[in-house]
Amino acid sequence: MTPVLAADLFRSALWTAFQAGAPLMVAMTTVAVVISVLQAATQVQDSSVSFAPKLGAALIVGWLGAPWTARLLSGFMHRAIVAIPWVVAR
Repeated sequence: MTPVLAADLFRSALWTAFQAGAPLMVAMTTVAVVISVLQAATQVQDSSVSFAPKLGAALIVGWLGAPWTARLLSGFMHRAIVAIPWVVAR
């Protein structure tokens, strides 16, 4: 395996992980900021108030984004499996 091939596979894995996780993180961060502003405005400081909306956002984004995420991850796995002969070759 050449260093260039290893670096390319590693870069591709990191980029795929970022793409797969970004929608979930953006949705949960947005909900957390909105809930934090509402909690600061209403002086309600209960941790369960912020947990339920974040959980709901995570479930909705996970459900709606599942086909896209599956295509993304299967495409990466296909590229990784096709690259096995070049990884094993010395």
